Amino acid sequence: MYRIYTRQNHHNLTVVTLLQLFQELGFQMGRTERYTATTFFMGTARLLKLLRLLTGISVLQQVRGWDITVPKTVTAVEGSCVVVPCHTKPHSRVKWYQYHATKYPVVYDRAQPHKVEHQFKGRTSVVGKAADGNCTLVINDVRRTDNNIQVYAWINPDSSSTQKFHLQTVTISVIEGKAPIISLQEQIMDGDILQANCSIIHSCPSSPPSLHWSKSQFLKNSTIMAFSQEMQGQWLYTETLQGRATYEMHHSNITCSAQFSRFTKKSRLKTLNMLYKPVTVTLKLAKKPVTEGSSVTVECAANCNPPPHTYTWLRREMGQITKITSTLSRKPFINITRDTFILCIAHNDIGEGQSDWLDLDVQYAPVILPKSYCHLTGEVLKCVCQVQAHPDALIHWTIDGNDTLPSSFSAFSTNQTHVLSGVISGPAQSHSDVFCTANNTLGNSTKRLSVNLSDTSSLSTWLIVLIILGLVVLFGCTILIFRKYSRDRPAPGSVCNDTILLRPQGRQGLPDSVQLQSPIYNSPQRSEIEDSQSSPRRPESNPEVEGGVSDVYDNDCVTEIRLIRAQQLHDKETAHLREGQKQPPAKVQYM
Repeated sequence: MYRIYTRQNHHNLTVVTLLQLFQELGFQMGRTERYTATTFFMGTARLLKLLRLLTGISVLQQVRGWDITVPKTVTAVEGSCVVVPCHTKPHSRVKWYQYHATKYPVVYDRAQPHKVEHQFKGRTSVVGKAADGNCTLVINDVRRTDNNIQVYAWINPDSSSTQKFHLQTVTISVIEGKAPIISLQEQIMDGDILQANCSIIHSCPSSPPSLHWSKSQFLKNSTIMAFSQEMQGQWLYTETLQGRATYEMHHSNITCSAQFSRFTKKSRLKTLNMLYKPVTVTLKLAKKPVTEGSSVTVECAANCNPPPHTYTWLRREMGQITKITSTLSRKPFINITRDTFILCIAHNDIGEGQSDWLDLDVQYAPVILPKSYCHLTGEVLKCVCQVQAHPDALIHWTIDGNDTLPSSFSAFSTNQTHVLSGVISGPAQSHSDVFCTANNTLGNSTKRLSVNLSDTSSLSTWLIVLIILGLVVLFGCTILIFRKYSRDRPAPGSVCNDTILLRPQGRQGLPDSVQLQSPIYNSPQRSEIEDSQSSPRRPESNPEVEGGVSDVYDNDCVTEIRLIRAQQLHDKETAHLREGQKQPPAKVQYM
């Protein structure tokens, strides 16, 4: 650190100044003892001490001088800014110069900016307040031409100070800007948080370079945090990128770049290494097409990291599943049939995943199905030939040895999932001989179709006869039911005739508390019936009578008549008891 002290005349010390020095050295001078400097020096024994003190005149320069604190050297990063710290006592103005042997190039001058050297115009400023003694210089957009320049500060340049400020310079050392450094995890699990750091060294704490990320589009919910750290006079600016990683980011690249004032520095590429279970498993055939009865090799490809260590193979035929475990991704299968399906399950250290069932699309020769037939209706022949084949087959007809269909015949075909149906129709005889032939690239098949006779008229006749018989039976049943209902129904006016034969009621009876109204039905034989009820004895059952009237036992009218007669019996028995006559009740006869 340099210290600079200022006086207008270093060699002509005033008497007042000498007196202050004497007081510091311990001289005691009364107020009445005022001698001149020459008399005092010649008359005192301490003159030699004073002379020896005067030889150190540089020390006396500390009195009333400017004390400026600046570093000897600062390091600047190209493209960044550089800060030259400067501190002194409160002042009114500061001016910065570039050191030169014969000239005084201006680096910064707020009062006269037009005098600033061309290479520094618009790039320099002083931060802080002069009243606080802050004279710090900032040079923006540091260039390589700024390397090794020396600058110094002049405090209050408008004063008449003779202080040699140029003896206290600061050297600026410019270094090349380095590319940012990116760092992240070596391995990242699918679904975990990715954390990547991008760091850049600069020399401008107030304005660090801006960092830009080049990342995968599959990084979800990403955030960025930034912080700075001082390192040996320079600054380390770091941004941290965080987000949820997915398996789609595997083998994707991530970089960052630092934007300086006039150029951009890019970091090295970092390739992401994601760990995830098999997410897609596909099966591939080693050869195509596959024919029935042949062998085939199937490859199981899994999208995962790390690669699978085990494969589980499933073979399905006729609803039966066979399981095979292997460490190989390729598996041969023999004796393939048309309903063979293959599935693969891949396992790695993270998990497992399976493919869909693979339809081998097996090809086979034509097979004529048993559903094929011929019908002769009258003189019209209709034949249907159903063929199962893959690839699709062609159908040829032969009638009575003729490979060409007569012009009177019509023919068409339909196809549904490897099943071809061919149909012909036309006039023919009952003894016609029909053959169906189907062929494709793998073979052919021929079948003779027997002709079945069909008589539509006789069938219709039998159908009409059956319908008529059904109607006759239905009509007869209706008449029988109606006649039976009419016979069992009472004649008009005799619904409540008390001559209706009644079934004995067994132990039925009514208690004394039952009160019935007078009979509301009239009958010419009522008196006779009432006379026959003089005896309270229970009537004996008559099987013949029961069988005759069983169809009307549940009639409401019959029930009411029974109740009325039971009440009449009860009244008679009560009358006999009152008269003191204990005669047994007369036996009631049921007609």
